[in-house]
Amino acid sequence: MAPRVSAIGTVHVDSRTYPLENWSASGVLFSGHDGRLAKGQRFKMRLEVQGDRGLIEFNAEAVVVRLAGDKVAAQFFMIDKAKKRIIMDYFARLDAKR
Repeated sequence: MAPRVSAIGTVHVDSRTYPLENWSASGVLFSGHDGRLAKGQRFKMRLEVQGDRGLIEFNAEAVVVRLAGDKVAAQFFMIDKAKKRIIMDYFARLDAKR
């Protein structure tokens, strides 16, 4: 499991937008969920995160791994290779600063 990092961002699922709580190279935690997603469900999302070098935007397919109140934890299972590299570089720079 990759370390999670708090970030300013949004998660778009269908026509809804949810605030990002935190994320890692392997997944996200977002809030404001209204019960549309179920544990184990696969879904498509668009993520926008304020990175250290500007906005990181990408589409991903994910699976719901945990639901708690209005929060959803989801693990990525499909991300474009070029975007995955940008994400990995971002987290490598964060680790270097710690």
